[in-house]
Amino acid sequence: MACYEMCGSFAVFRPCERTQQQLDEAISLKLIPPNCGWEQINDVNGKDTDLWKRPPLLSAANIAAFAKQAAGLRGVKQLRWAAEHMTGQTASPFEVQTSILVSLPRDEGGMGINIANNVRIPLSDAARSLYDKTCCYADILIESNTDSMGVILECQGRSAHDSEAASLSDAERTTALTSMGYDVIQITYEQIKDTKSFNNIAELIHKKAGLPYIPKTDQERTAENALRRELLVDWVELFTAGPAS
Repeated sequence: MACYEMCGSFAVFRPCERTQQQLDEAISLKLIPPNCGWEQINDVNGKDTDLWKRPPLLSAANIAAFAKQAAGLRGVKQLRWAAEHMTGQTASPFEVQTSILVSLPRDEGGMGINIANNVRIPLSDAARSLYDKTCCYADILIESNTDSMGVILECQGRSAHDSEAASLSDAERTTALTSMGYDVIQITYEQIKDTKSFNNIAELIHKKAGLPYIPKTDQERTAENALRRELLVDWVELFTAGPAS
């Protein structure tokens, strides 16, 4: 999860009240330029959130190179494993959590499906008439064994998708991608957090991608439960918590 954040286009940071006031004041006085590289995401009511957009700090290759240089040090083996199992650049904690649940091997608690993140999809002329953009970026793209162009998992974050305008834009985007032959599955955090709901999503993903759905063994289910306990947590509390006493 830390590797994904360092290599992703997001950061999670909750300023204290005084720091938030200073940030807001500096921005209003134009002491912080709009293109400084960090942008705090607002919710549909215009309030500041804990999610920030910023350029990636590192790449998976950077982490792998560091792990090679630090061979033999404590924790390097786990760091190398984490870098090898990253699936691409993500833009939010929700995308990371979904990617891990879908892509990790079954014996590690995941679904064992190959995915790619943040995939650029150029739109056809017909699709552009439905959605006034030249391209889209798929949060998660899965190659399909059917006639479909692929299965796209769209992570519907609450702060970005709750307004009427955002909902209309999402609908136009989905229609455009569907017209090109993609299967689009829109998912919410509540759906992946609920075990029964996520199991139904897992079956749907397999069906749309033309993959055989094989129920997990007891051992695989135990691994998944352990993964979910570590993964589906408040991201802010995870990285701001102090050492255990």
